[in-house]
Amino acid sequence: MTTSADQTRSPLSPWLWLFLPLALLLIQFVCRVAFDEFYVSYIRSELGLVQNMTVLALIVAIVNAGLLFARRRQVNNRLFGPFALVMCLGCIYFAGEEASWGQHWFGFETPESIREGNDQGEFNLHNTSGALGGLVDQLPRNLLTLAALIGGLVLPLTRSGRKRVPKFDEGTVAGWVFPTFVCAPSALLALIVSLPEKIIEAREREVPHWLDIAPGESKELYLAMFLMIYLMAMRHYLTREIQSRTKSPS
Repeated sequence: MTTSADQTRSPLSPWLWLFLPLALLLIQFVCRVAFDEFYVSYIRSELGLVQNMTVLALIVAIVNAGLLFARRRQVNNRLFGPFALVMCLGCIYFAGEEASWGQHWFGFETPESIREGNDQGEFNLHNTSGALGGLVDQLPRNLLTLAALIGGLVLPLTRSGRKRVPKFDEGTVAGWVFPTFVCAPSALLALIVSLPEKIIEAREREVPHWLDIAPGESKELYLAMFLMIYLMAMRHYLTREIQSRTKSPS
């Protein structure tokens, strides 16, 4: 028999959704202060920890979105399949852009036609100059930041009890689309990690050395972790519900 506590219990370990995001931030601060050369070479670089963890989190998100799409017929809502597909494609785009579609790993040259319009000369779209760059970089980033604020913080913290648990058999989008409380830590860090530097720069002061941890890249890391944890939790909740259906007496 499934109890109320079983229904509301998180399907993910706190080591993943709570301690890992905090540890990644702590590692950056410690290395920046105590091991600066190591930080520059192995934490902040294009092939460093932050960049690779971002791509890794997105790969996990892609796999989970794909598994959700494969189970779309077991959800009582016709929008679930398109939603899972859009999430999968969005994460593929995010991961590809972060890795410059493999250029950071394989070191191939950027075609001249792309390099001329790219602020960093890389094989990606999000560094493109002009209006196109804003459309393919700032717009998705702002929408995802808004999703982290509303879906990752406001809704999980204001919804209570069984309302926090996705219900895939309700037939409504509201039954399953909203993130649960496990998304809150990564969402919060995504929202605040770049604020100190922005505030300091707005006051026209120099950013302290220990605080200079590439907040833009760190924000992308936590947005990627927000997506990963969101999709992992959704898949686990759906699996739990499907198993509960099979165990229920006919």
